[in-house]
Amino acid sequence: LHNEECAVLGADTVVALSGQILGKPKDPEDAARMIRLLSGKTHQVFTGVSILLRKDGRVLHRSFSTGTDVYVRELTEQDVQDYIALGESLDKAGAYAIQGGFSAYIDRISGDYENVIGLPVCAVQEAYESLLRESEELWDS
Repeated sequence: LHNEECAVLGADTVVALSGQILGKPKDPEDAARMIRLLSGKTHQVFTGVSILLRKDGRVLHRSFSTGTDVYVRELTEQDVQDYIALGESLDKAGAYAIQGGFSAYIDRISGDYENVIGLPVCAVQEAYESLLRESEELWDS
């Protein structure tokens, strides 16, 4: 295994509102609390990514983060309860899935939509291609 070529990708996403990190809610009540906090406000979604490339016992890596601003419209208590009833918020940072039912409450975003889903695919591809080029320059010469 030590001499096999491989690439490893790791990523995690957090939601931040006014400097407060909103992780995954512990229960539906906590999810509703988070959704109420996001109502009518702009928050940020950050995804940290690390890519590791190993070949012939040598390792190269890239780490970066991507941020996206998300604008949530003003929600009524009924909106909050209806969204929580969908059941998609418990395993999501910030208690929502932009690709799910919460999309109806997103006024707009500024930045990478896929970052909000959880993986900034274009940025990952660019970083991976950069690592491959660097590995060819370093290892194949």
